[in-house]
Amino acid sequence: MTLTDQKIKLLEGTFNPSEATDILNTFIDKKINFHKLQRLSVIEQNCDDETPHLYSRIDELMNAKESIKEIIMEAKKEGWDLRIESDIHITLIEK
Repeated sequence: MTLTDQKIKLLEGTFNPSEATDILNTFIDKKINFHKLQRLSVIEQNCDDETPHLYSRIDELMNAKESIKEIIMEAKKEGWDLRIESDIHITLIEK
């Protein structure tokens, strides 16, 4: 693998429901805020641009957050921990 194509282990471990909630909500909230700031920046530059792709991505992340909440509630109810793994794949792309 070269520097132009990297796979990095972002998260790997077993977590109790409280830890999983903190980790996953923090990540998703950061992504939602990132897209909201992007949307605001685009709108400030061009007030006619409705940025539908950013609204769509924010909705996807909100739905993911709700799904994760349900999974964590089930784990908590059953007394289970959660195994979470996440990789990030980075590819450099020439402009």
